[in-house]
Amino acid sequence: MDIPEYIKNRYWKNYLPEGVPLEVEIPEDMSLCDLFKKYTEEYKNKTFIVYENKDYTYKRIQELTFRFSNALLKLGVKKGDVIALWLTNCPHFIISYFAVLNIGGTVTAISPLYIAREVAYQIRDSGAKYLIMNDNLFNEFKKVEDQLTLKKVILVNLEDGAPIKTKTDKIIYFNTLMDQNLEPFSTPEFKINPKKDIAVIQYTGGTTGHPKGACLSHYNLVAIILEFKEVNDYLKDKFLKEDLVSIFILPWYHIFGQIVELVSALFLGSKAFVLKGFNVEQILEIIKKFKPNSLFGVPTMFITLLSSSFREKIDISCLKSTHVGGTPMPIEAAKEWENRTGFAMGEGYGLTEASPGVAISPPWSKKKTGSCGHPMSNTLVGIINDKLEFLPIENAGEIVVSGPQVMIGYHNRPEENKRVLFEAGGYRWLRTGDFGKIDEEGYIYILDRIKDMIKYKGHSVYPREVEKVLHEHPAVLDCAVIGVKHPIKSEDIKAFIVLRDKYKEKVNEQEIINWTKKNIAAYMYPRIIEFVDNLPKSPAGKVLKRKLK
Repeated sequence: MDIPEYIKNRYWKNYLPEGVPLEVEIPEDMSLCDLFKKYTEEYKNKTFIVYENKDYTYKRIQELTFRFSNALLKLGVKKGDVIALWLTNCPHFIISYFAVLNIGGTVTAISPLYIAREVAYQIRDSGAKYLIMNDNLFNEFKKVEDQLTLKKVILVNLEDGAPIKTKTDKIIYFNTLMDQNLEPFSTPEFKINPKKDIAVIQYTGGTTGHPKGACLSHYNLVAIILEFKEVNDYLKDKFLKEDLVSIFILPWYHIFGQIVELVSALFLGSKAFVLKGFNVEQILEIIKKFKPNSLFGVPTMFITLLSSSFREKIDISCLKSTHVGGTPMPIEAAKEWENRTGFAMGEGYGLTEASPGVAISPPWSKKKTGSCGHPMSNTLVGIINDKLEFLPIENAGEIVVSGPQVMIGYHNRPEENKRVLFEAGGYRWLRTGDFGKIDEEGYIYILDRIKDMIKYKGHSVYPREVEKVLHEHPAVLDCAVIGVKHPIKSEDIKAFIVLRDKYKEKVNEQEIINWTKKNIAAYMYPRIIEFVDNLPKSPAGKVLKRKLK
């Protein structure tokens, strides 16, 4: 099967914003370890992160990482072994992540919010032989300890509490290992094949079912890092005209935070204040005292900051570079953010299987309402129908992506790989499962998840379009729309709504229905409204609609 000439020629090349090149050179023999060593040397005397009021330079992170690499080797970790990280955002996450990669291991990161059953699933599914975890999660781990065949469990004590007493030598403390490995600050040379060796098995959010492990090679991640680096170098040198100073609030066990915050920042020479979690008071205090200029987040985080009672007291105009991802930012919220800071938000689109970048719209680019921007460097984007035929420009269908950042495949899921990966025109394509279109200037629009489309009396209703309208209502803080089975209509349209505090108990369901009815097509307005205190979401801010259903 061939692909249209307009995609081959990347017709959007004439409309790309400054700082987003069509092509970036990606060395085929470069690993993440190579980049780590290069940039921790280049920026060695600069502060990389500030955690709990303690500064860590790039050189200090390198030294601690190499010491821990040696410790892992002495424990018996071999090239190709999978090591699970069950850690919150902290220096130990960075050290563990790169220490594993430095000795040819594979990382799989687990959410600290997971319960024992979910942790056991990911450890077994990924084939992890070692686990590095916060010791305050140990009681949860004990529930499934006997079900797992781990060789070693390494405990990280962040709270300086009393060490956990265990009866087995399988469990050891991180600090004990570091005390036993004071020198040398070097690691043996491992031959890594960047295109074949898996750096990370990153689990999908599981918004529609059981999480799957996306196998991301060193080459996949080096490609996305170098693509992001081009944009970030422009951001630093031409837009901000100063070094990047960030607040890190995205969880690193998720691919979004892991790549755009942790890994990308390491290769930019930036400085970041690392928070254990999303804390409005802490964020605003850092803004007030240190005037950071950069912040990544998901819509929920920005909406919470905007609605915070602290916001009027603190000037947030220092945040010249803010980027939202995970799910589209409501238009009204994006406008309010721009009014408060004086700068438009950057936006992007991606998914775990693409490491995670597909499209980008940096803060300085021309904006189009509802669009997440243009394809990233080295990336082809097309639209297909259900017969895998490519559609003309402006036609809606499934978004497909080809580029060096596209995963090797799902871990131990051959049938699923056949479904989502296909060859066309000499390129390897990934089916995203997202319904969208591309306009005449190459701007990408995400209309909805294909699986979320509602069939109402024969009409196709895209929940995202209904949600956009609901977000315009002054009482609505957050919302999600789903289809519920109906014997006659096929599906009915239901909206879950989180009200702003000042509107609670002042607005009823029928008022919302009547208002929406006036502002949207007759077949699209929600027939059922349910007020809730919050919506179940993934770390990337995506609503877990399977839980609502």
